[in-house]
Amino acid sequence: MQVKIRNIKQLGAVSKLVRQSQSLDQETAGLLSGNGLTFMSQFENGKETVEIGRVLTLLEQLGIELEINLPPNLPEKTIDKLKALHNMDVG
Repeated sequence: MQVKIRNIKQLGAVSKLVRQSQSLDQETAGLLSGNGLTFMSQFENGKETVEIGRVLTLLEQLGIELEINLPPNLPEKTIDKLKALHNMDVG
């Protein structure tokens, strides 16, 4: 299922719903992803300044894959560079 995210509050809310569906409390999910209870609470409540690396680790732990949509009509040179970054799947 795809969900369009426009801000950190929405991303935190989605993460919370997925966490709860897996019967995980904030403390357990935090421990499993190397984060603490304070971080979990701040993220799920939409704190704008949470660290993106920690968010990505948590999302991965919850099984949430994050994708971005790039602007259309990028130059071929840019697309080639994107593909070269860690062998990204660019389509």
